[in-house]
Order: sequence, then structure tokens, then C-alpha cells
Amino acid sequence: MSDRQMAEVNCLYCGKKIADDQAECPHCGAVSHFQKRGFRSGARKKFIIFFIGLVVFCGFFIFWLPR
Repeated sequence: MSDRQMAEVNCLYCGKKIADDQAECPHCGAVSHFQKRGFRSGARKKFIIFFIGLVVFCGFFIFWLPR
């Protein structure tokens, strides 16, 4: 085994044992609330791109619509 011991926890939805570092339960597919990795990779970048796009979209319509 590696230096870090893999701890197992019970899935909150199906109750089966899963490793604590898994993002999803391999049995039922539910999101694991015990994951220690943090956010999904790329989620923050996608949110920032979406937010900037939304600001540009709103700014365009603020200046384009008649007053």
C-alpha cells in the first residue's frame, strides 16, 4: 500500500463501502460527500468563463437597447 492509507466510508445513498477519495460512488453513481480532492477539475475555470460571458452579454444590451 502507499504512504497514505485508503479509508473507506459508506455511501450516503446506497450504503456500500467506497474509498474516501472517490468523487462518485461506483455502485450507484451518487456524488460522494466525503471526497478530499476538492472541486471537480475545471469547474472554477468554466464558472469564470461563464460569468465573464454573462457580463459582456449584459453590457452589450445595456448600450444597445434604446433609453
